[in-house]
Amino acid sequence: MGPDSRYWKFLCFNVGILGLSWMAFGSQPVRAAAFDAAATFDLQCSACHSIGKGVVVGPDLSGVTARRDERWLRSFIRSSQSVIRSGDRTAVGLYQKYGKRMPDHDFTDGEIHLLLAFIARGGPRPNGGEHRLASSARPAEVAMGRNLFTGAASFQSGGAPCIYCHTAAAAESWRGGTLASDLTRVFAKYQDAGLTRALAESRFPLMEGYRERPLTHQETFALKAFLYRTARSRQPQAVSPLVALVRSSPFAWLTRWLPAR
Repeated sequence: MGPDSRYWKFLCFNVGILGLSWMAFGSQPVRAAAFDAAATFDLQCSACHSIGKGVVVGPDLSGVTARRDERWLRSFIRSSQSVIRSGDRTAVGLYQKYGKRMPDHDFTDGEIHLLLAFIARGGPRPNGGEHRLASSARPAEVAMGRNLFTGAASFQSGGAPCIYCHTAAAAESWRGGTLASDLTRVFAKYQDAGLTRALAESRFPLMEGYRERPLTHQETFALKAFLYRTARSRQPQAVSPLVALVRSSPFAWLTRWLPAR
């Protein structure tokens, strides 16, 4: 058998294999992975919305399928700004109330239907009753949150006290850190569900250390309860010029080690 004959046999064999592969796979449409409404809500919706747990960044979605028809919801989910620009009074009102631009989503009609059905059923199932309203906290739990915030009590996993970077009205504010934001009114911004998620998930850059040393559910609730109380407290008095000077100096961090007043 000559070289040319072997070459043609080899070529025909490979062409045959390619043809069979195309018949087996190429002629059949590729099926998309099943749409997981629960996972989609968790990944793409839960950062801004809850279902029955209050306002996070955007509105609580509990009952939304009863208040709006599916056609309106499909349009709003795909492009909220398009609906707002159309002059739709409901969409305009939501934008004025919450002041946030919801990102567009390229879900199919069927995927949106499944997502809305998931919301209508009440969304994620509660995990052992972990979610509690901050307003239900007992005085001992608020005190625990304050102690965790200031460092008077240690986190179980060994994380740093909040006061190293933050201050809050009822936590010796003149000794608080200034590296990150003042948390006195943070509860008013995030509310119950949002603040629980922020504390538990540690998504902010300065909270990266807590991802390896996460808070317990009890610690998360205690801190939330403490911040709920600070948000309802009177506006703290302005600090004196001397204190302001110390806090703005390169040695401000030393004030953390001073005894409490």
